[in-house]
Amino acid sequence: MVANVVINEHNGAAPGAKSDKTSGTIRFKNADDASVDLNNPLVVPGTGQEYSFEKWLRLEIAGGTFTQITNLRAYSDGANGFGAGVKLWYAVTGAYVQPVVPSEATDPPQSVAAGSPVENMLDFFLATQGSPIDLDGINTGPFVDGSPTEAIGDFLVLVMEVEPTASNGVLATETLTFAYDEI
Repeated sequence: MVANVVINEHNGAAPGAKSDKTSGTIRFKNADDASVDLNNPLVVPGTGQEYSFEKWLRLEIAGGTFTQITNLRAYSDGANGFGAGVKLWYAVTGAYVQPVVPSEATDPPQSVAAGSPVENMLDFFLATQGSPIDLDGINTGPFVDGSPTEAIGDFLVLVMEVEPTASNGVLATETLTFAYDEI
């Protein structure tokens, strides 16, 4: 049997509620929740940019039989399919704080949450399979079999940016891939 690893979205005040997003959808919007709905949409601004609430994602071992998991990473396909005027930013951190909307005075976004370690976000679409995001640089492995449920690795924090050149309407989907080595 192999490890059962799930992707959780964390919302709310620390320690945060978690929602299983494995094979699911993450909805970027103006609300700190994991609901995939049309409530609280991002709007195309007349000037400047509008940011979504941060989306905090983390892997979790939810069972299975294995020896260890290492080399946690995430990546995109390398092409922004959202269209002109829409960007996706990321940061990696080891500790959770309640998600916020970053300051719209900064571009790229930086968290304004008290005590947040999220600064200097990077372009998500530059993270590819050949150059992935390292998700166990702070909370390092190996992560071993023995715990029935255990959060592993670092948090991946995502923020969507909408600029005046974006089109109105629902965006195309994009794929976020998580990978790890398992023995």
